[in-house]
Amino acid sequence: MKKIVKLFAMAASVASLVLLGACHGQPDEPTPDTTDPKTEVPDGVLRIFADKTEIAADGADMVTFTVMFGKEDVSSARTLQLVRSVEGKDTYMNYGINTFSTTVATTYTFRAEFFREGVKHYTDNEVRITVNPATAGGDTKNYAQHILGLQFTSTGCVNCPMLSTNLKAIQAQKPGVMSVVSMHQNFNNVDAMSHPMTNVYYKQIKRQGLPQFNANLIINDDYITIAGYEEIVRIMGLVEEEYPATCGVAAQSELADGKVKVTAKVTSNTPSVYRFQIFLVEDKVMDVQEGYSGYYEHNNVLRATASENVYGDALNEGVPMQVGVEASASRTITIPKGCVAENMRVVVAAFVSYDGGQSYVVNNCAECPVGESVDYDIE
Repeated sequence: MKKIVKLFAMAASVASLVLLGACHGQPDEPTPDTTDPKTEVPDGVLRIFADKTEIAADGADMVTFTVMFGKEDVSSARTLQLVRSVEGKDTYMNYGINTFSTTVATTYTFRAEFFREGVKHYTDNEVRITVNPATAGGDTKNYAQHILGLQFTSTGCVNCPMLSTNLKAIQAQKPGVMSVVSMHQNFNNVDAMSHPMTNVYYKQIKRQGLPQFNANLIINDDYITIAGYEEIVRIMGLVEEEYPATCGVAAQSELADGKVKVTAKVTSNTPSVYRFQIFLVEDKVMDVQEGYSGYYEHNNVLRATASENVYGDALNEGVPMQVGVEASASRTITIPKGCVAENMRVVVAAFVSYDGGQSYVVNNCAECPVGESVDYDIE
């Protein structure tokens, strides 16, 4: 009996030690907080998040934004618009775009606006993205920047010659800085110089009426104007400041049997993905023009393109370029009937994307007479 009592006493003692250890032993390991802040956005609140806060200024490194409207992810909604700000200046990005890359080393602040059921919502926060100078892996060069000026015009537009006059004056004052492609369309009459690609590019700028000028196919009101000399000069300066050239462009053309073979050459300072477009333009085209009696001389008239894609074709098989290593591609274009080859030029434009390939802008371009060549322009 004593032995049994002793066993019960020992069991009670062990139980007491276990309870004591549970109350006064080592503290439990802290449970990690796995709550995703994107899931904690209150209903009716718009909030922006970024997957990183630093990127390299190489045009390839990219930040992706997530925008939550309550618990709903509206990052790619058609009515969502990111707004980036630097030094107090706001730039509204294209609707539905939620990525960003750049070649400008600075610090940006991002917010977002979202439109639903007649109400515009604004993010209750902002995110700061630091863009650090890119470190290139190969030889880089200081390529001169050449801007592609897209002129939208028509023989039926009485105000269009004003834009032509201003563009000619700017080219004379700043020789070699801007290559102009004049895109004619039917406007109040049938324009014999109209080209199918005109409407494709015109739709991109989202404007109504003529004339219109756009630089580098940058779809932003800051880069589009009607005809003003000072406005065009301002736009050119803005391109150089906010979209500096990161590549050089060269072109080689060979004329034979009514066709021109054009080789586009691009060498990049950044490991970016590039596309290219080739324009054939003609000068000294004599035709009618509203507001003028007799014939009027039209220049820079678009006659053909190498690609029916507004952004041209992929260069380097669509993969990022090696820094300092040239990529090239050739296209053969038939010179349209009635065109005078001696009055024609080749304009080669290199495009890059700053939103993950959803849209492209011209980074640099080069031009030369048909049958001739032009090398890289290095400052």
